Amino acid sequence: MVKSGQLDVDAAIAADLHGVEPRGETLSGRIVRELRDDLFSGKLEPGQRLGTEASLAERFGVSRMAVRDSLRTLEASGIVDIRVGARGGIFVATANADRLAETLAIQIKLIGVDLEEILDAQIAIEVMAAELAARNATAEDMAHLLRLIATLQDQIEAPDAFTQTSMSFHEALVGASNNRVLIAQFKALRHVLEPVYARRTTSEIAHRAIASHKAVVACIEARDPDAARDLMRRRLQVIRARHLIRELPS
Repeated sequence: MVKSGQLDVDAAIAADLHGVEPRGETLSGRIVRELRDDLFSGKLEPGQRLGTEASLAERFGVSRMAVRDSLRTLEASGIVDIRVGARGGIFVATANADRLAETLAIQIKLIGVDLEEILDAQIAIEVMAAELAARNATAEDMAHLLRLIATLQDQIEAPDAFTQTSMSFHEALVGASNNRVLIAQFKALRHVLEPVYARRTTSEIAHRAIASHKAVVACIEARDPDAARDLMRRRLQVIRARHLIRELPS
């Protein structure tokens, strides 16, 4: 009769031979999980050198092939950078907001969010951003917003250009909140939001948008977070209702 302890040992040996952890987790998966957990727990810092493929294999007690598999996943996830040359090695990645935004936007598109969800997300992000901008906006932020409004006034009869600049205004307003989480979220949302606005921009809508932008900027400049928040909410709720009505079947 084989003892249960011997079964556990045999399972562990078999798992090692086949590159699988005893409970079904692959060796490369364990490396990914542990390094990801170390990142979230603060044990790893952006730009920190993790070593080489060989040193990681020794650290985790696995083959270099298992390390190589894990590095492919970690690199694709944006967790590590792999550098070659005399100063090369494996490093914890540094922040890349544009990469994050594009990746998130792709996933938003792939899961098939509908227009209502997109517009609700815009309201959630921009209402909070307007309030924070009234508290945190710098002189440079304000100057940027005013420059964008001036550009919009020259693009009223050019719908495509107007839409792009108007989206840049919304992004700049969120940027003026100086909240990096909101900024990253809106950068991602812009990818799916801009085509929605592009289909509907007219001269009349452009004039209303400029007036709305000016009013919000005035609230931010006056350092009135309540007014900025409430005005942004009212304006975006009107836009949401208008877009959703147009989506109704005739």
